[in-house]
Amino acid sequence: MDLEIPTRNNYFYGRLLGVDTFKAETGYFLQQSRRYARLAAGHGVVCGLDVTLTKDGGGLRISPGLAVDGWGRQVVVPERSPRIEVPQDTMAAVVDRAAGCADDARIRVVLRYHECLGDPVPVYAGNCDDPDPCLPGTVREGYRIEFREEAPRPPASRPPHDLVRHGRVDHAALARWVTRDCRARPHDPCVPLADVQVTDDLRCAPDGVDITVRPIAPTNRVLLALLTALVDDLAD
Repeated sequence: MDLEIPTRNNYFYGRLLGVDTFKAETGYFLQQSRRYARLAAGHGVVCGLDVTLTKDGGGLRISPGLAVDGWGRQVVVPERSPRIEVPQDTMAAVVDRAAGCADDARIRVVLRYHECLGDPVPVYAGNCDDPDPCLPGTVREGYRIEFREEAPRPPASRPPHDLVRHGRVDHAALARWVTRDCRARPHDPCVPLADVQVTDDLRCAPDGVDITVRPIAPTNRVLLALLTALVDDLAD
């Protein structure tokens, strides 16, 4: 659980500003944004991030897109990824565990938030004997693609059926539902993108990419599409 009282800087004339001050400033807004994204907006794929296989079945590529991971961090894939090799040992492990059942020989492709430091700048804190050192001046919020041997089906997450009674929202039931304990941060914040079926010759099956396992971030656009579809379905 990352619920704690937010603390932000109090600025005034004459205050000495240092590294800790600016770290606190950045950390405050990052923490607020990520907490809201995790608890209010929800995690999952926002748009894009399709998974396509290479012709030889030994690699894949990810299309541009955006996701929010389990810790509320935005993960951006700005352009189509280069070829990403699927580890042979991972494919061999799932084939061995499947023991001849082709449907069970699946690996999970997940998207992980990854930071790296860049753009070095001089540090003007040296002395007359030593040259000024350099340190990274920026933090780049990138991504990594990982492969998991376990590919469990995601559990269905549905609100209670008693939220609506006789065509009207039951506010008392809704109040009880949102008053439950706030969701704790998951141990694994990665976003599943797809399950990929593996053949006995340790290749990805050409038609074996299943993107339906990915969680979907419930944006306003998604909710509007769902409501429109429900209304159309009821009208038929």
